[in-house]
Amino acid sequence: MKVFIPRCCLTAGSGWLVGWQDEDLKIVCIFSVLHPKSGLKISDVQTLLQCKPERGAFKLGILGKWVNTTENPVQEVPSNSVSNLLQDCWVELIKDDTDIPHVDPQGNWNSHMSQNDPRILIVYDQAHILKSDFQVVNSINTANQSDFDVAFAALRCHRRFFEEQWGLQLTHSTSINNKRASVTSRILAPIWTLLCLIQLTARTIIRICRSSCFSRIYQNEVLCSLVQYPTVGSQGALRLGHLSTVIRHGETTVGKEGPNHNRQHYRGRVCNLTLSLVLDVLLGVAVFLFLSKGNYTKTLATNLIPFADYVASELQALLHWLMGAPAGLKLNRPLDEFLGRFFLYHIQLWIGYLYILRPYLELITWCIGLSGCQGLSVLLALASDTLSMLTFHIYCFYVYAARLYRLQLYGLGSLWRLFTGKKWNPLRQRVDSCQYNVDQLFLGTLLFTILLFLLPTTALYYVVFTAFRMAVLILQGVLTKVITTISSFPLFSVLLQLCNGESMAGGITFQVLPQVEGRPLCLSVQVVPVTMATVLERHSLQQTGQEELTSWSMLGRKLLTGDLIYPWGGNKS
Repeated sequence: MKVFIPRCCLTAGSGWLVGWQDEDLKIVCIFSVLHPKSGLKISDVQTLLQCKPERGAFKLGILGKWVNTTENPVQEVPSNSVSNLLQDCWVELIKDDTDIPHVDPQGNWNSHMSQNDPRILIVYDQAHILKSDFQVVNSINTANQSDFDVAFAALRCHRRFFEEQWGLQLTHSTSINNKRASVTSRILAPIWTLLCLIQLTARTIIRICRSSCFSRIYQNEVLCSLVQYPTVGSQGALRLGHLSTVIRHGETTVGKEGPNHNRQHYRGRVCNLTLSLVLDVLLGVAVFLFLSKGNYTKTLATNLIPFADYVASELQALLHWLMGAPAGLKLNRPLDEFLGRFFLYHIQLWIGYLYILRPYLELITWCIGLSGCQGLSVLLALASDTLSMLTFHIYCFYVYAARLYRLQLYGLGSLWRLFTGKKWNPLRQRVDSCQYNVDQLFLGTLLFTILLFLLPTTALYYVVFTAFRMAVLILQGVLTKVITTISSFPLFSVLLQLCNGESMAGGITFQVLPQVEGRPLCLSVQVVPVTMATVLERHSLQQTGQEELTSWSMLGRKLLTGDLIYPWGGNKS
């Protein structure tokens, strides 16, 4: 048998215990102490007990008597009409000089429990339990609900019991004693108003999209994958998914109920999504206004061609240096000349490509700034795609050098197995023994020698252009990290933690109070405050598997073997 009693009731005067109990689970959850006074009307008590919970079937009742013998003078609980409202199973709690009261089950409790059943008195902080809605760490297994989960759920479902004035003398922890309890509602009120406005706007946009060609693109898997391949497409799809989640919340929560923890967690996620979308759009609009007011888009478009010419001249100078004797290295002259002229030709193509785009550069930069009206994350995603387009020649150089380098490594590996009398079996995916004749060994020796002496020239070009490619990927990685942070930052949870950290519980801890002979085991329940790091980790909007992580060992292996590095192809596993 577990008896839950608020800490504030331990010092209250004698009276009637009001709360909820379950005889099958052997749980007695005390909400308040009703003090007898002159002029107490039974109708007022019945009105109090008829208070309906927000959800569930947690019916209130008179659970028993609370006798405090330490008060002066000692007041007995009168046997008046309130005693007729006692449950069939009721308890009597007697407080004396010790801190732990005596628990005496009365009525039909003897038919539900034996004398050997343990009696546990659990003292909890009622104010903290009532305010800790958005739990960060669920310390109770929801699959098999514990007695603590059931008792605290019953307490939270009767918020109206603590908020209203019933005209009775009750002892419980109310929101009047803690002025910060209303901070959560003050934060929620404007967010719910903003949520309604976003839902109305989003429904209009989605109706327009459904009646246009966007619905066909969304239903076609091939077109949908092509649209989401660029960074801006994937980010736009992610934001549309967030917007649809907000809309579904408004359509599905009306008249529907669910588990308290899941409902609160889902509501917190929707609030985070709402503020994330609003903050993203506000930052994007601010950046667009800044670029437009300072005429920075035109300045950027004007300086882009001179900068491209400077980069092209530096690349040409680098290739001419590689075609000579770079750092005193002895390279294969014909292969060096071929690769150098091949890359110089591609640089000329890239310069011509930029000059074709020159009349449209100002429009392109203005469109990039205008995309900020859809959110700063969309603007940065479009900037990342633009960076990929402007550095497309570096990507081509890297792919050509990496493929040639990998082909030579693959050939050298195969020819080395020839010398050891082995070969690769593609059917069994293993290396088997094999007999080679003299002609095969002679031809293999010639090919191995040629590839081995050509490898330094190929490796030099591969190292140079891989360095350029890594520099571009670092810039794109920084942009991607900023985009991910903006899209997954739980702003609502952070504001709630800063303004009213007690409303976010990190779990509960138990402290065993000193044992008193003849008294039940007494546990003190404390709500553990949650840290900001835990809030950011648990309430992050980033989906599982959304961001692919590559270890340094895998990156080093890909660089050594010539595998293409994400995101422009290659093995992503």
